[in-house]
Amino acid sequence: MRVETEDAYASELLQAPKLDRLSEQDRSLAHEIVMGVLRWRSRLDQDIAHHSFTPIHKLDAAVLTALRAGTYQLRHLDRVPMHAVVNDSVDLVKAAGKTSAAGLVNAVLRKGARAKSLPIRSLAEEYAHPAWIVERWLEQYGEDLTRRILEHDQRRPQQHLRVRHGRAVDEIVQELANEG
Repeated sequence: MRVETEDAYASELLQAPKLDRLSEQDRSLAHEIVMGVLRWRSRLDQDIAHHSFTPIHKLDAAVLTALRAGTYQLRHLDRVPMHAVVNDSVDLVKAAGKTSAAGLVNAVLRKGARAKSLPIRSLAEEYAHPAWIVERWLEQYGEDLTRRILEHDQRRPQQHLRVRHGRAVDEIVQELANEG
């Protein structure tokens, strides 16, 4: 909030003594979320605008900050479950005294979470693969490498090998090697 409302420096705020009581994992997560939101802010705002009936410029700073943090986690982090992201974001808004916006935050983040599954279906349909394997590859390799795997998987083979009866495989392999 202080970065948003007071032009404070996130790097300095993340070194504040009050964060010393957090575990190393929680400090790392807080750092990742804050810096990730700053890096991806314009893209996060596009997502929020797409899923919200309220224009971004009309959202209170506390509500927008909670939505950005939640959207960042849904888009870029995979260890925090969707329901925890939504609940924590709603709790942040309530703690900021914006209880009336809790439903908005809940709805926008749930829509965003549902939209996140669309690339799985889209890639599965585009490359004619089962959705479960696309989902697994997305989790393991990310979208760019998964797309490259799917493209490679659907290419026509460059060489075909057909063995005729009576010819030794070694003889065919040697013939192919000689052709270049």
